Amino acid sequence: MIRPNSSPLLDLPTEANSRRPLLRRLGQATLLLLALGGAGWYGFRAWQQRQAAQILTAPVILGDLPIVVIERGELDSQEAVEVRCEIEGYQNKLVSIVPEGTHVKKGEEVARFDMEAMQRLYSEQEIKCKQAEGKAKAAKAELDLQLNKQESEIAKAELDMQTAILELEKYEKAEMGAELNEKRGALELAKKDLAEARAGLELTKRLVSRGFAQLEQLRFKEMEVEQKSYSVDRDELRLKVLDYDARKKITELRFKEKEARLELERRKKSAQAAIEKAQSELQAAEDTLTLERKQLERLQSQMERYIVKAPQDGIVVYFKRPWDESQRIGPGATLYYQQPIFSLPDLTRMKVKLRVHESVVKKVKPGLKATIQVDALPNRILNGTVKTVATLADSNWRSSVKEYLTEIDIDDLPLEAGLKPGMTGEVRIMIETIRDAILVPVQAVTEQQGRHLAYVVRGGRVEPRTVTIGEANEQLVQIVDGLEVGEEVALDARSRAAAESKDQPETERRSTEPPTAERPLPSGPSGP
Repeated sequence: MIRPNSSPLLDLPTEANSRRPLLRRLGQATLLLLALGGAGWYGFRAWQQRQAAQILTAPVILGDLPIVVIERGELDSQEAVEVRCEIEGYQNKLVSIVPEGTHVKKGEEVARFDMEAMQRLYSEQEIKCKQAEGKAKAAKAELDLQLNKQESEIAKAELDMQTAILELEKYEKAEMGAELNEKRGALELAKKDLAEARAGLELTKRLVSRGFAQLEQLRFKEMEVEQKSYSVDRDELRLKVLDYDARKKITELRFKEKEARLELERRKKSAQAAIEKAQSELQAAEDTLTLERKQLERLQSQMERYIVKAPQDGIVVYFKRPWDESQRIGPGATLYYQQPIFSLPDLTRMKVKLRVHESVVKKVKPGLKATIQVDALPNRILNGTVKTVATLADSNWRSSVKEYLTEIDIDDLPLEAGLKPGMTGEVRIMIETIRDAILVPVQAVTEQQGRHLAYVVRGGRVEPRTVTIGEANEQLVQIVDGLEVGEEVALDARSRAAAESKDQPETERRSTEPPTAERPLPSGPSGP
């Protein structure tokens, strides 16, 4: 209902009237927020101060940083003589051995093996040596016999050859000429007699024709001529036969000479073959005797090794294989050739053997000084020097960790302390000392996402800071960049970094994680 004499516009609030309550309310809210913010800020500061008072901190200092490699080691002798089983074979029964830890002198009996089987072998070998010696003597006698026999036969063959040569020369130079002259002389005489007989016949013919001789005388002369003519023919034939006989005999004599020469050569070769055979048999017999004697000497040497004596003074330490109880040293044990039995360590010169991890082995060099804290000698620190560092890692099939065997000689060994091989202790190898280095405790630095962080506490606030570290030991770490001397750092860096990483969203953690093979860099317009 509209009242008279009134307008609806007069009842509406004006713009100025509507702003006043709004501004008033805004001012009140602002004052309230400022009051609450101030109270919260003061409360937060008080909470920060209380939290800061509960944080364990350490100052960043400037000092010297000793770099030390710390490992556990085991005592051993610098010069330990290892005694092995020198008896050939795999079934060498140990009859007796002195108790482990016994002090022995050089040359003193330590162990003894069962010698029954060896003594039997030695007796059999002695018989073989005597048999071989008898065969060698027989072969020597046979060789001497062959030498004498062949010398006699060769001399006889040489005599036959010289006789044949002389027979040929005698016939050619004497007998043949004498027979030829004799036949020729007889022929000439027969011819002369024939000529005289013919002349007598002619004379008789003339006398008979004149009547001064009888006819019977003529016939006698004719018969005489025929007889003399026959003698001439006979002697001429004998001369021809002599020529054939001479050539035949020369041929025979030359053949005999040649045959005598060949026979001499045959005798010489036969004699040489027989002598060489006898020499070969003698050599074989002598070689057999030598081998049998060497075998006897070897058995003798083996018998001497059945009694094991100490090569030097020391204490007896049995050879042990913890993983193989069957190889335990003791009476009744069966040992094989070259198996270690015991060692004699020299207790006046000791060393420490330890294994250095591959991460620090490059720092360890021969000549570095070290200290040794032996567990059996807790109140004394020993000094030593690094002697050797292995070139190759010590193989360990149980672990993939690579460790290098290192030996440290003990320089001030206390002989009265009674230290023994096998005792353990802590070894500290002094690598170097870094002078005037910025240092913080190792608890103040942690690694996160490929960077090193330290948490600086300043004014009640804790802020992470990326730092660059250098060398470190078991207590302190060197800060190359990122911290200043005098600043305070929290000693719970690892737990703080773990808490921050847990509170950080997954996507943010992935974006801030360093690239790996499983998560490469994200692709972009300009490439990977």
